[in-house]
Amino acid sequence: MQDVSRAGLWAAAGLLLALSSAHAQDAAGAAAVTDDDAKLDTIVVTATKGGATDLQSTPLAVTALTADQLEERGISDVRGLINYTPGLQISDLSGYAQLYIRGVGSNTVFIGSDPSTTIHLDGVYLARPLSFFSDFLDVERIEVLRGPQGTLYGRNSVGGTINIISRRPQDELQGEVQVGLGNHGLFESKAYITGPLGPSGIAASLAVNRSSRDAFFDNVSSGGGVQDEDSWGLRGQVLFPLGLDGEFILRADYTDTDEALGQYPKLLAPSGNETDDSVLGDYHTVSMNRRNRTQQEIYGVAGELNYQLSPLWSMKSLTAYRALRAAIDSDADSSDSDILRTQITPIRQHQISEELTFNARFDQLNLVLGAYYFDELNREPLTLAVYPAGFSHVQRPRLDAESYALFGQGEFFVSPRLSLIAGLRWTHETKDYELTDFYAASTADDPNEVENAPQISGAEGISDPFYIDVSRSRSALTPKLGVNFQWTPDIMLFASATRGFKSGGYDYGASNAEDAAAGYGPEYLWSYELGAKTDWLDRRLRLNVDAFYYDYSDMQVEHFVNNGGSFGAVTENAASAEVKGLEIELVARPLRGLDMFANLAWLDATYSKYPQAYSNQFGDFDASGKRLNNAPRWSAALGANYAWSLGEHGDAFAGVDYHYQTEVYFTPVNDGVDGAEDYPEQQDDYGLLNARIGWDSPTGIWRAMLVGSNLTDEKYVTGTANYTAAIAGRVGDPRTAKLLVSWRF
Repeated sequence: MQDVSRAGLWAAAGLLLALSSAHAQDAAGAAAVTDDDAKLDTIVVTATKGGATDLQSTPLAVTALTADQLEERGISDVRGLINYTPGLQISDLSGYAQLYIRGVGSNTVFIGSDPSTTIHLDGVYLARPLSFFSDFLDVERIEVLRGPQGTLYGRNSVGGTINIISRRPQDELQGEVQVGLGNHGLFESKAYITGPLGPSGIAASLAVNRSSRDAFFDNVSSGGGVQDEDSWGLRGQVLFPLGLDGEFILRADYTDTDEALGQYPKLLAPSGNETDDSVLGDYHTVSMNRRNRTQQEIYGVAGELNYQLSPLWSMKSLTAYRALRAAIDSDADSSDSDILRTQITPIRQHQISEELTFNARFDQLNLVLGAYYFDELNREPLTLAVYPAGFSHVQRPRLDAESYALFGQGEFFVSPRLSLIAGLRWTHETKDYELTDFYAASTADDPNEVENAPQISGAEGISDPFYIDVSRSRSALTPKLGVNFQWTPDIMLFASATRGFKSGGYDYGASNAEDAAAGYGPEYLWSYELGAKTDWLDRRLRLNVDAFYYDYSDMQVEHFVNNGGSFGAVTENAASAEVKGLEIELVARPLRGLDMFANLAWLDATYSKYPQAYSNQFGDFDASGKRLNNAPRWSAALGANYAWSLGEHGDAFAGVDYHYQTEVYFTPVNDGVDGAEDYPEQQDDYGLLNARIGWDSPTGIWRAMLVGSNLTDEKYVTGTANYTAAIAGRVGDPRTAKLLVSWRF
């Protein structure tokens, strides 16, 4: 695999040189370009919640991608951000997202838990990881904030957060229609329209999309493929002006997705079944005797009020309701044998939230003050059929989570170039949890039949039925201290100390009432960071650097157990960790029309204390000194995009990029314990090569673009599990290519 990665790296380098050479020939004999077209674009972000700021003057580690960059690179959801964001890792479990930034994340994604790395849609916190993979629709830009966001974002943003920002409705009629075709039977269509609603100043926008794709992986057992997709969505916005001092934006969205997703569908080790073992090593083929299906409906509405109260004070109110409806049916053993089948249906979740913030700008002081409220009700009924034993493990959990917080942050300017930041958030959270847990003498395909079947208990390896109704509350203070120094107009230095907090939760994988009721407590993280944001050569070269150290305590760590019918994911506050890292982001425009970028991340993320780790293969062991999950020591990306004129025939552009990372581990076992080496729950180093080429008409109305991803068809996994027939993995997307044609008006 190292040879393949090196080949991909050389291919990317060759294409970059070709782009540079093409531009050099085009510009031969020309004097150095001095106009603004040769300068790097100014990127505006809203990450600080204090209004729009220039990315280069924002004292945070932020990676921002515009709508054009997302389109040109073929990024349709958050998974595509991995190749362009230092320290970001993403996997999924039947549609449940597992997000990690700088090694901070969690495999615990079910009811009772919360994500360590979060997603906000126009400022609205998305509580359930099952809702993270919706297609981007009507997006202006994406902001990835790296590091804990404990003061302004608060709820569980220990690793960082991803902000999805929509385009504002416009007061002039405009729109776009796009159609795409690709391999694996891909069909995509998108439409967007915005404009005024009469002379009142009210503006609106509407965006719709439709996408379908055949399965990525053949299934030699059931005949049905794995990881196909059929989805559609819409998003509407209405902007109401409130005189000269304010505005109200009403947003609503709906997404419907139907996919043949498996939990971890590809066996990576022999199971002893002839059919399974015959396709080992073939990453295009799986062997499962049952069909998989994940269905989702995600919808929500939000109202955002912005008002200028006085020349110094402004306010923002963000009120939102969101809901999730889903059903998951998986061949949980990932094999041709009838061992385990998981059905999580019907999933029912809804949440309401309100965030009220006040901003003030004085001569030497900028303030952000706010209050936050969140309430969630969630149900995720689980039926695990254990076919060899002839029974099903039935769990019926219900969670009501409530959180409220007060927060404030101020930036005081000691001088025009030197400022100090201090912030504090107080959070109080309560979780009410009910769980009915029993074993039924049935493995019927219909969960309702199982639930009505006779209950059994007392057999070897089977726990007694139980019911719990428990509640726990916890408060936390998450401060931030920082100093910023604008050394020159093009060089800003910053340092910060920030505390992150993630609430505790409950396991519905616990095998007895006592453990289920006990749950697990919060985890905490102190982050110490130094950064520099710099522009050079008359803003043709941009170099940003971040160095950080994390002190991670009371870590919520998860392990899977498969002991007869007592199957589940057990989470404990069992570890502490140290994380050290360095990130470098480089953007250059050496010549007009040629944009180049590179980023490099080094990460040293290890458990400093984890004496009682557990795995099914090795039992109890000491994982102290082992690397954290999804934390590659090195990751890097480089790429370029070149645009040139075709005269009266329009403009053309071409781009290439390559992402590389060293090996990652998916459990604390890492590469084995006590001399047992080459443990398969890991992924060796690999690289992904992507490219695109396109044409814009002379008027800019038409665009055609060919986008290719994973052009070398690299075989890799993004996550593993050991409760299956043998160790199994979540396989990364194969080589894809699509042709997109757009019409704009």
